[in-house]
Amino acid sequence: MIIIYPFKLIPIYQDRIWGGDNLGEMYDRKVPISKIGESWELCSHKKGMSVVANGNLSGKTLQELVEEHKIALLGSKYDENRNAIFPLMIKIIDANDNLSIQVHPEDKYAYRVEGESGKTEAWYVIAAKENAQIVYGLKDSITKEEFRQAILNNSICDTLRFVPVTTGDMIFIPAGTVHALLDGIMVYEVQQNSDITYRVYDFDRFDSNGKGRELHIDKAMDVIKYDKQENIDFKRTVVECEYFSMKKMKINEEKRENSEGQFIIYCVTKGNGQIVYSNGLESIVAGDTVLIPACIGSFSIKGNMELLKIK
Repeated sequence: MIIIYPFKLIPIYQDRIWGGDNLGEMYDRKVPISKIGESWELCSHKKGMSVVANGNLSGKTLQELVEEHKIALLGSKYDENRNAIFPLMIKIIDANDNLSIQVHPEDKYAYRVEGESGKTEAWYVIAAKENAQIVYGLKDSITKEEFRQAILNNSICDTLRFVPVTTGDMIFIPAGTVHALLDGIMVYEVQQNSDITYRVYDFDRFDSNGKGRELHIDKAMDVIKYDKQENIDFKRTVVECEYFSMKKMKINEEKRENSEGQFIIYCVTKGNGQIVYSNGLESIVAGDTVLIPACIGSFSIKGNMELLKIK
């Protein structure tokens, strides 16, 4: 008999030109490469596939779980009219240098041009250096033509909003919003299951072979929102949109939870404890990402910790 239970997944580490070495130190992980930009904690994508690390389904990929146990795993998030696919991706991003100025498309454009979903995302700031900033949208009243001219004149930074961030901030980035993580920031990222990024500017950076990374100016210009920019509201405790919700939680001893027929993802940001369910328990520590299947029903989280609850 197959037992469905809380799944832990093996991280997939991605080398990036702007990556650092903070992830191994912060979460006491043995990491295989030195400049880790992204740790894909939960993913079911052609560029990265999570594998179950625990229990009787150890070794199964996330895609196999979806195909073999779709209703039990996904619950109300499963769409019978589409191919069985896990709808979200979870990452830890370590920005040891500036990321490119970039934008992601909405669904309609992404499916038509790239053949996969768009990319709305949100960040939870795990750590930030003193006076850390991100790029978050355009300055007021910047038009499409003004933005195009700024790219041509190499003055794009004059059009951008540079906004301070601190540890614990929660940042919602809908598709079409120009943005960038800048140096000295580590975040958890929840996003649609997509890997489409259109780079607009990469700070005139070159790789070890003297080559700059590819830019995607025309596509970016097509999808950027030039009218009303997103409000700067980073001190919230929850982010909600049509694709996901992300909520801060704090556990002191015990909290009762219920999957209510929908999968839940927990990301442990501090502390440690256990998830106790009808068939057993799973220990969790800071840095763990755990997938709770929709069918589990009632369970408890015990310990002293801070988590992100994503569904």
